[in-house]
Amino acid sequence: MLAAVFAAALVSAPLPPDDITRNVLVDVCLPFVNGDSDRAAVEFLGFTVASEDGAVVDMVSSDERQAYLLRLAGGDDAEDGEVRRTCTLQARGAALDTVKRAIRQPLEQAGFTAEPVEAANRLIWTRQGVTVSVRQNEGRATVVRVSYSSLEAGG
Repeated sequence: MLAAVFAAALVSAPLPPDDITRNVLVDVCLPFVNGDSDRAAVEFLGFTVASEDGAVVDMVSSDERQAYLLRLAGGDDAEDGEVRRTCTLQARGAALDTVKRAIRQPLEQAGFTAEPVEAANRLIWTRQGVTVSVRQNEGRATVVRVSYSSLEAGG
């Protein structure tokens, strides 16, 4: 009985912003851009579909503030054979430094390389056609964009 109460408390307690950001990156964005379209992780993290238009799905977090917006977009270009997929997470209430700390370790462990960037409010990581960028415009939400291009991957 106590285990069931503890499990319910864990499920209902909101995750800290760094955990949500890291989990979306690892469990949703990286698999999506690599071709895995399973939405189970999205649902587990508490996102619901706000709109769907062809290959673009917009989702919002199910918390009362809807502090996270998530967009999954994919497509193949029949003319040049390029495959492109993008996962964009907008963290409305998470500071840039919090997001950077949240994603640094998983990206390093996955073999991503940090690219030199001149702007202090931007960070870019790359690996085999996948680019992860983190940015924050002054006074705006922090945005994590994970994209894949088969042309950048070398074919």
